[in-house]
Amino acid sequence: MKDFPQHVKGTIDFFSSRVSLFQEITEVARKILKFFGYEEIILPILEESRVFLKVGEFTDIIEKQMFKIEGRDIVLRPEGTAQVVRFFVENKLWKEKEFHKFFYIGPMFRGEKPQRGRLRQFHHIGAEALGSNFPFLDAEIIKIASDILKELGIKDVKLKINSLGCQQDKEILRKRLKEKLKDKKEKLCSICQKRLDKNPLRILDCKEKRCQEIVKEINIGDFLCNSCQKHFEKVLHYLDKLNISYIYSPTLVRGLDYYTHTVFEITSSHLGSQDACGAGGRYNSLVKSMGGPDIPGIGFALGIERVILLLKEKKKVSHSKVFVAYTPGYFDKAVEILNFLREKGIPSQINYLEKSLKAQLRFSHKIGADFVVIVGEEEVKNNFLTLKNMKKSLQERVSREELLSKIC
Repeated sequence: MKDFPQHVKGTIDFFSSRVSLFQEITEVARKILKFFGYEEIILPILEESRVFLKVGEFTDIIEKQMFKIEGRDIVLRPEGTAQVVRFFVENKLWKEKEFHKFFYIGPMFRGEKPQRGRLRQFHHIGAEALGSNFPFLDAEIIKIASDILKELGIKDVKLKINSLGCQQDKEILRKRLKEKLKDKKEKLCSICQKRLDKNPLRILDCKEKRCQEIVKEINIGDFLCNSCQKHFEKVLHYLDKLNISYIYSPTLVRGLDYYTHTVFEITSSHLGSQDACGAGGRYNSLVKSMGGPDIPGIGFALGIERVILLLKEKKKVSHSKVFVAYTPGYFDKAVEILNFLREKGIPSQINYLEKSLKAQLRFSHKIGADFVVIVGEEEVKNNFLTLKNMKKSLQERVSREELLSKIC
């Protein structure tokens, strides 16, 4: 057996129905994001590694997940928010206007062990709003993410939400966690034992059952200052106004240290242990930490590969509206019909391999054609076309003039 080259583990080749789903997801996202006033930006895949130090020195991304360019202080971007803030600060965009809304679609990279829906190269649809701390913006950005999924027909998802409070609240929580868990350190998993000293909030995000059991009584809401508590209550109020159901999750923290105040995840039971298809939150201190002014921000990202997993459970995607089949000797007549359909804007295909009619019909079924038009001796002689409706398993004779009305 020949040793053929293989795709890199943790990456996916996009072809066939996966391409169609990718395009559908991004088209729907662009439409909705532009409707809400978000401007698309396209940023480099390469960034200086220090851009992502702002996500947290002791997060998994910084410690073990970034792909670095050998000999250079350059990495393949692992996430989009810090990059957008770098772009915002570098170009001093706050001087142009007080409030900005951006979105991006593109690949991200993390050097971690691949899992279902968790890849080394993956794609995000992300949105970032910079310049406002108004609680309605938190609810609206959640609505945008929810609307994208709803427009795609994905309804069986859950919104989990929490507030981390301000930086002062987080510092108090870190200290209290260290105090509460120091006597239970040996019971934590090996990773969380290290987190207890460096980044105790990440223990709340651990997926190990023993760690979850230890921290289940901890409620971040108990550590919020009055101002942050009121902000979160208003966010929930606006979610109610927008008819968005949610689950209050008092230990939800997310994996990046720049988050403050509102954090959320959109999850599905169809995705296994890595059940989030989207997530986001506020990062009110990130712009300042990158050298800009004290400007608040909030954003979200949807993982396209994870959304594809959810969509593939719901439908199969057709490659073509119509397949034109023919019997031997009638290819030229079939090409006339093919060109007629294409000129009318109907996606259509034909057999290029001179297969038998039976083989052509099998192929039309394989590619998911909605209709098959058959051209043969009887059809040409009697000036009609045979039209097969593949979804309804119906076959009828139609004139060329009737063809469009039958398939549109």
